[in-house]
Amino acid sequence: MAALHIAQIEYLSQDLIEHVKNANNLIMRSKHELARIQQIAIMFLTVLEELEKDAEYEQQCK
Repeated sequence: MAALHIAQIEYLSQDLIEHVKNANNLIMRSKHELARIQQIAIMFLTVLEELEKDAEYEQQCK
């Protein structure tokens, strides 16, 4: 019976290791995606500011 329990523990340990690896991969990918979101948001705000400046300039020229 002990051999069965040891086999179950080995199987569950390997399963746990795989899930931890998968979770780590997801965390690393989410960090990358969040960094990309931050970059895009900064670029978006920069372009929006430029658009607002252009609109103000056009209003002054009228």
